[in-house]
Amino acid sequence: MSNSAAIALIGDECPLLKLIRMDNMTKLASIWLCGAVTALTLLAAPAATAQTATYPTRPIKVIVPSAPGGPADIIMRTINPKLAELLGQPVIFEYRTGASGTIGLNLAARAAPDGYTLVFVSETHTAAESLYPKRGYTMTKDLIPIAPLVSQPRVLVVRKNLPLNSVQELLAYAKKNPGKLSFASGGTGNVYHLAAELVQNKTGVKLLHVPYSQAGTGRTDLMSGQIDMMFDAVGAIMPQIQAGSVRALAVTSAQRLGSMPNVPTLAESGVPGYEFESWSGLMAPEGTPPEIIAKLNKAIADSVMDKSVVSQFSQAAMVSRVETPAVFGEWIKTSIDKWTTLVRPE
Repeated sequence: MSNSAAIALIGDECPLLKLIRMDNMTKLASIWLCGAVTALTLLAAPAATAQTATYPTRPIKVIVPSAPGGPADIIMRTINPKLAELLGQPVIFEYRTGASGTIGLNLAARAAPDGYTLVFVSETHTAAESLYPKRGYTMTKDLIPIAPLVSQPRVLVVRKNLPLNSVQELLAYAKKNPGKLSFASGGTGNVYHLAAELVQNKTGVKLLHVPYSQAGTGRTDLMSGQIDMMFDAVGAIMPQIQAGSVRALAVTSAQRLGSMPNVPTLAESGVPGYEFESWSGLMAPEGTPPEIIAKLNKAIADSVMDKSVVSQFSQAAMVSRVETPAVFGEWIKTSIDKWTTLVRPE
């Protein structure tokens, strides 16, 4: 067979042939190399498929971009036993705090896309897309959605000796004394911060934001009387509410909570139309095989809907959420747009 016939047979689409246009020996070497690469690729495909089919074969790591003991930690520890059982492998946590979770998400975005590194995400991180332009990753490009976990409201709590007994009284005082009422958060852009920003946006009041490296520290200062108020996770602050260490003025959900039926919503307390129920979920590095994402999605959905898990979530005013990766991805995009509008209004 002539050189020209061999080239016609192999096709002119081989990248090496496009790059190398020298003598016949070089062309023949290029043809051989293209064929060898194609053969190796075809041989590797069944091996990759088999590896995906047997996934997981070792422990799975979940990066939790917040401190132990917080809502993220509580959610993951609640589903962990069932999730590990369904996957047949241990699920371990790696806590990476700082910069409203962007350190943890950046680490996850750079991890191998093999299904063995996942990351916990929430609306804190969608807000970070506009708050931290140099974070080193983009949620919609460098990470891919797996599944949501829960949605949950926040509760507005104040220090026990604050002489304001309702949201109406609090707003009236804040309007007359802009910047004097302080509120704690787990960092700029954290969901605790965002809940308060929505109140300011809807009412025009000015509050003093005191960001902490973690919400637990702000909670401690609230109980000691150094901070006036906080939009906290119901499950995390409930023991202090019951003990009388803080007072609950309102919840951020559209309806009152069964666990606190006497606590009104913000919407019925002087902030019409207010509703804030943040979601959380899991993502993986971009490039993770879709078969692995599908397997994880099903295991997570079955875990959050387990009767025992649903009961535990309910006690903390959390609601299990089940959606496809595609729908969860739309949640993420919508949330990014929502917080971009608030953080960077046109």
